[in-house]
Amino acid sequence: MTSFSLNIEVTFIDELTDESLGVTQIPANNLPDVFEKDTTINLSGVDWNVLNSRPKTRAQYTKSQQLILWIRQVEDTNDVLYNLPSICKKFPDLNDRSLTGNELILAEDDWRQFEFVSHPLADKVDKEIAKIQQIHNNSKDGNGWRELHMRSKPEIPISSNIALTYLASMLQVSGKSAGITYDGSQSPIKDGYSFTLNDDFSVYGIAPKGKIQVIAIGQDCNIPPSEDSIDLLQQLARKFNLDLVHWCRCIRVSPDDPLFRSLLVKLD
Repeated sequence: MTSFSLNIEVTFIDELTDESLGVTQIPANNLPDVFEKDTTINLSGVDWNVLNSRPKTRAQYTKSQQLILWIRQVEDTNDVLYNLPSICKKFPDLNDRSLTGNELILAEDDWRQFEFVSHPLADKVDKEIAKIQQIHNNSKDGNGWRELHMRSKPEIPISSNIALTYLASMLQVSGKSAGITYDGSQSPIKDGYSFTLNDDFSVYGIAPKGKIQVIAIGQDCNIPPSEDSIDLLQQLARKFNLDLVHWCRCIRVSPDDPLFRSLLVKLD
């Protein structure tokens, strides 16, 4: 009898509960040579992902004639909706320091959703916005979206030479940056900064070696900026030729566009 005609006693374990889902005999030739992490099996018309196996290879399980598979049911992705039509593809890393407790706390999905981008990068911005607009047009489903665009451009949105200390001066904030972190993280974002203006309105980003690469808007819809803060942000945008970009709303505006001020007032 060849190994391919052997029946293998297969025990299925629910990976989530670690409970047995049953034991059955399966011909060896119906099983893969090696169980990789992305292996999918079908049981009674239902697809399951194999998360772990013991043993892992045909040579091993045909010798023992026994196999244990830890499996998880494959979700129906047709029913999954995304909360946002787009997120930034690359998130900054955390450093190895402890939090001070004063950091601006961000949900990962909020990273760079509303930000300033140097105007010379407008072509890259508009190409990304066009892809997000397609998702709005074709994949909107109630309060969610069936597709998600992961933005990769521009990787560094601020091309002007802006020092972190100069940004603090322009925004009329005193003291050192409070830093930023992700919700649930135990360390701050590497090279991250955040400034809170007099009306508790926040801007944040990263500034490796004190040079600004990102200037983003803290999207707390309960704290819209005052007219004074909007004036400061408008002056900043004019001085360094920056556009204001709201990615999920597919909007890019210059500081002299009337929509510039209304975008900042309506943060959600």
